[in-house]
Amino acid sequence: MELLFESRLCVGGFTGKVSAVQGRATLHEEPVLVGDSKVDGAGASIYGTVLREGGTYRMWYQAWPKNWPGSDTTLVGYAESDDGIEWRKPRLDVPDTNGPEGNLTNLGFHSPSVFLDPGGTGHYRYRATGFTGPDHVGARATLPTRGYYTAHSADGLDWELDSGAPAWPGADVITSIYHPGQGRGVVALKRSVLYRSLRRRSIWNAGFVDGRWTPESRALVPDDFDDVAAITRGYAGGDYYGMGMQAARGSTVGFVWQFRHTLPRTPTPGWESGIFGTVGVTLAFQEGAGDCWQHAPGRRDFIPHDALPWAEGGVYTASCPIECGDEHRLYLCGARHSHGWYLDSSWKRLDRRKNELMEEGLAWITFARWPKWRLFGFRADPDGTIEIRLGKIGAPSRVRLNYECDPSGSIRPEVVGAAGRSVADSDPLTGSSSGRPASWRDGENIMPPEGGGEVTIRLHLERATVWAFDLEPIR
Repeated sequence: MELLFESRLCVGGFTGKVSAVQGRATLHEEPVLVGDSKVDGAGASIYGTVLREGGTYRMWYQAWPKNWPGSDTTLVGYAESDDGIEWRKPRLDVPDTNGPEGNLTNLGFHSPSVFLDPGGTGHYRYRATGFTGPDHVGARATLPTRGYYTAHSADGLDWELDSGAPAWPGADVITSIYHPGQGRGVVALKRSVLYRSLRRRSIWNAGFVDGRWTPESRALVPDDFDDVAAITRGYAGGDYYGMGMQAARGSTVGFVWQFRHTLPRTPTPGWESGIFGTVGVTLAFQEGAGDCWQHAPGRRDFIPHDALPWAEGGVYTASCPIECGDEHRLYLCGARHSHGWYLDSSWKRLDRRKNELMEEGLAWITFARWPKWRLFGFRADPDGTIEIRLGKIGAPSRVRLNYECDPSGSIRPEVVGAAGRSVADSDPLTGSSSGRPASWRDGENIMPPEGGGEVTIRLHLERATVWAFDLEPIR
């Protein structure tokens, strides 16, 4: 659906007491997947992806082996589920897994993301991005250097690199999704840039268009307000550790991993902003391909780092949410300890702390859920109006609304200037719906105006919130 982010150009005509609001997520309180074998005995993190294919949930996750030496791992575990809650780890017969036998794929990426390419066939049906290098646990022996690599696969289990060289420079976190509304893949990778004389982790975007990966460009850089937001929470400053994404018609939602730093800062050149702290998740929005990213006003946490007692060290999301009935689920991993807990201020490993970390578990996997498409919206408290410009329509159409009303609230739709589509003719929308059509006495259809002008729908809200809309032809 089309999300109602406050600054969208199609939204306006506000009257009364209407304000922008942000949705809320609910966390599944118990882990749904934990490390329990030689492959992932030190931890399981959803530096990875969950996809739903037919009736099966498929998960690619970062496996931290029981004998983890303390460096980045590129072991990618695989799990399946029928309901997204009870997971099984199938034994895979995949060549060159570079690790203990079990449920490993041979993708060999740190921070792996997987998506289905609708234009891909054969060995190019699945695409993946990730970070790797010759010094990583489980890395391919032929890698020439560190960087962000890409890969392809016929089944999502047995992978081949697209190239022997990285697609992009950089290190650590990279996510990617397929964006149906834009007809392309979208990549978010982490790079560092200077801001106020400190090197800050930032988000860069790249793409996957017509079977080719495109160059990266700067997308979202930390600013003073990120530091203010961190300081008001008791931290020294902040930047971005990574970003999950969700396609929403032509727009994109960002789930920004807000890395909030604790002291001491790091003397290591290039990392002066710090390596210690916790990670929470805020929301961002990009209206169209290539548009600027905008933070949700106030940058309120969508998923706080301390929402679960076993995840107080930070939360890190999968590459994208999935749709499950009337809700969206975003899988995430919770870290018991803060970032860099087993390192000193010079990035020297503290073996005693590393061993404690392994014994207690680096991370476990669960998910956040929310009613689908309810991330950004407008609420009337108690009443007011908003207008949504639908543009030109070439055929009879209907508008579906994602909304919720208080018990005594309602939404009355009006097509501006259209006969028979006034407020007086409207059927009030009450209760809650993820996609109920706006309707009037004689039906739902909205006709193209004479002369081909644009169509605007005005919503009269009374103790109600509208979250999203869809315009669809009536067939």
